[in-house]
Amino acid sequence: MVEPFLPVHGNEEYLRMIIDSSPDGITVVDEQGRFEFVNDSFCRIIGWPEEEIIGHYYRKIIPEDECNFIIRQWRNVREGVPGDFETKIMTKGGEIKYIKVAHTLSTINGKKKIVSVTKDITDFKKRELDLKESEAKYRELFENADDPMYTHDLEGRFLSINKIGLKLLGGTEEEVIGSNVSQWLTKDSYNNFRERVKKILAGQPLEEPVVIEVICKNGEHKWGDVRTRLIRNEDKIIVHGIARDITENMKLKQELNKSNKQRKLLCYLIEGTRGGKSRALILRHLVDRSYNAHQLAKLLSMDYKTIRHHLEVLVKNGIITKSNDGYTDLYFLSKNVAESLYSFSDDKEKIH
Repeated sequence: MVEPFLPVHGNEEYLRMIIDSSPDGITVVDEQGRFEFVNDSFCRIIGWPEEEIIGHYYRKIIPEDECNFIIRQWRNVREGVPGDFETKIMTKGGEIKYIKVAHTLSTINGKKKIVSVTKDITDFKKRELDLKESEAKYRELFENADDPMYTHDLEGRFLSINKIGLKLLGGTEEEVIGSNVSQWLTKDSYNNFRERVKKILAGQPLEEPVVIEVICKNGEHKWGDVRTRLIRNEDKIIVHGIARDITENMKLKQELNKSNKQRKLLCYLIEGTRGGKSRALILRHLVDRSYNAHQLAKLLSMDYKTIRHHLEVLVKNGIITKSNDGYTDLYFLSKNVAESLYSFSDDKEKIH
């Protein structure tokens, strides 16, 4: 035989058991703000025993710096304005805790009462504050780093970039954030970027570091030695990069490569072809100053047409340059050639 269902409304002992078993604090406050009822969980949260709370005003547990906020909330509560709020309380031992309060305005025995449910969110708030502090420290390190730092999504859209990175590109934050990396990279570097994204999506390891060539806002080309790492944010993958400006090193390397090519050419023109000895003598005189063809022919006791021929060969190959002073052509050594001359000899002797 099934026992009849008996309503529990009005059963004070049953309701008290439910209230006391709640992990959240439950309170009843009168219209003046005095506690009339508190459950065990509320006492545990605030660290005050029931006998030291009942009959006392709610401000007993509110820190001084939170009073103005709570007074505004209290006005809303008394006017029946719904809405949860977060605040701080001070325990009997002086510890600050964070709570979230949900309230309702009720009428009991003809009198207005505020019934509240209080949840302890101290651990959550501390983690939130620690996270904000950590983010603030990271932001400070990010912004004031000596090297360019940035983040972008897998489509190549910039999400953030620090001050030194903006300085390197020569653009403003508004111009860079949201723009695609393709706008700032040479074709080869952008193709390299796309290949790296494919490897990321395929779960393949990336070679680090990678050298990229950047096109600045003013059209200048710069180079960076870049290392990247992936940051997984929920279902998104963000690429975080740190670059080292190696522009000066790359320019020096290019100059050295150019110089090496020039040295090989110079070696060929002086030691590998007919007339090399005459060209060496011409270059020896151009080390100290510029001359015209007539002056060189006289100094070297050579035929003028022969001198002109050798000068044209040297100009054509970029070894020397010429300019006009208004009367005649003057000849000069090209940049980086003077140093190369010391590597060659004429009849076993130094050119200069």
